Amino acid sequence: MASRKSAPVSSAQASPDASPWDGAVPAAATAVVKRIEGFFAHPYDDNGAQPGGTWTIGYGTIIDAQGRRVTPQTPPITEAEAEQLLRRDMAGAARDVQQRVQVPLLTCEAAALISWVYNLGAGNLAKSTMLLRLNANRKSEVPAEMRKWIMQEGRPMLGLLRRRWAEAAIFSGMDATNACVRAWREIDDLSDWPAF
Repeated sequence: MASRKSAPVSSAQASPDASPWDGAVPAAATAVVKRIEGFFAHPYDDNGAQPGGTWTIGYGTIIDAQGRRVTPQTPPITEAEAEQLLRRDMAGAARDVQQRVQVPLLTCEAAALISWVYNLGAGNLAKSTMLLRLNANRKSEVPAEMRKWIMQEGRPMLGLLRRRWAEAAIFSGMDATNACVRAWREIDDLSDWPAF
């Protein structure tokens, strides 16, 4: 509900990753992806067989260990194999962020952007107004730009809004666990966007 307001993030809830980003995949990025995607040993359509779905496995991986797209026929994987695929894909997302963002980032900012790229892809980052704002060092505008990326097949999706809010909150300094919990607890419809 849009009327629900939350208290600002206290220093106890602030991300411990407010240091300059060193180019590695921050723990917060992996934590948010694992929490939001969840683990699936078998391939699944990430949109419940609705238009625009993509077959994924593990923690939202779309390319298997042999470099092939995940399909309904992709063999099941273990959680350890899913972790390896996640590390591979998160490293790729981190490289994409590092290559395209031309201003220094804090680790919490990089974590949010890596999660965003993991979900939406480097191509969307490259063409986004969010990247223009970032590279103009207008970081305060990034959360609002993240909020725009909630469409699937032309329709806004509540799950994507929750994910974008969590990423925007992490970018703004909230720890990943708190951001994810609050996103799913406080966002009930598409008009919700609680204060960080």
